[in-house]
Amino acid sequence: MSNRRKPPSSESWPAPGQLPSLRKRPNQSRSRALVDAVAQACLQILDEAGDEGLTVARIAEVSGAAVGSIYQYFPSKDAIVAMLYERVLDEESEQLLLVREDVVRMPLAAALREILANIIRVELRLFKLNQSFHLRHHAALHLGMWRGPYQTANEFIEATWLPLLKMRAHEISTPHPELAAYMLGQGLRGVMRSVLQDIPQQFESPAFLDSLVAMALGCLRPQEPGDGQEDA
Repeated sequence: MSNRRKPPSSESWPAPGQLPSLRKRPNQSRSRALVDAVAQACLQILDEAGDEGLTVARIAEVSGAAVGSIYQYFPSKDAIVAMLYERVLDEESEQLLLVREDVVRMPLAAALREILANIIRVELRLFKLNQSFHLRHHAALHLGMWRGPYQTANEFIEATWLPLLKMRAHEISTPHPELAAYMLGQGLRGVMRSVLQDIPQQFESPAFLDSLVAMALGCLRPQEPGDGQEDA
C-alpha cells in the first residue's frame, strides 16, 4: 500500500468523536454487493492515489455504482472510509483476544512488549489505510474499546489495564497503580499518536518499541530520587 505522502497537520482539526456512519445498512444481497464494491473501490483508490485522489465520483467510476446509489448508503466520503476501518477493527478484535490470552502467562516486561508491539502493528495498519482519517478520528479508533461495553476510557482502563497490574502486583513497585494503569492505557496511546503525526518514520523502528516498554516499566517500577546515582 502506498505511503508516499507526508501526514497532514491536525492543528486545526476538531476533537474527534464517533466514526461517520452509514445512512442505512444493506439488507438485501444486491445492496450488500454494492456496498462491498464501493469498499473495494475505496481501497484501490487509496492504494493508488491516496486520500487526495479519493472522491465519491472516482469511487463511483471504479466501483461501477451510480453516485446516487452510493449516497443512498453513505452520507459522505468519510463514511465510506469509516466502513473500511470498522472492518479492520472487527478483524483485529479477534486477534486481540488471542494476545490477551498469551500475555497472562508471560513475565511483566515480556507481556508489556507483546501488548505494545500489537498496538503498534494495528496502529500502523490503520495509519497506512488513510493517514489523515486516522489522525482525525484517532480517539474513536481504539482497538481495546472497539465493540466493548466501555463508555469512557476510564472504564476501559479499570476493566483491562488495572486488573493486569493487580495480577502482577509482585512485579511492580508503584504506590499508585491506578495512575500507572492510566498512563499505560492512555498516556502511551497519546505518545503513539504524536509519533505518527510528527515522526511517522520512527513508528516501525525497534527503538520506538523499546522506548515504549521502558516508559511503561518506568511507570510501574519508579525509582526513588537519587536511586542509581553515585554518592558525591
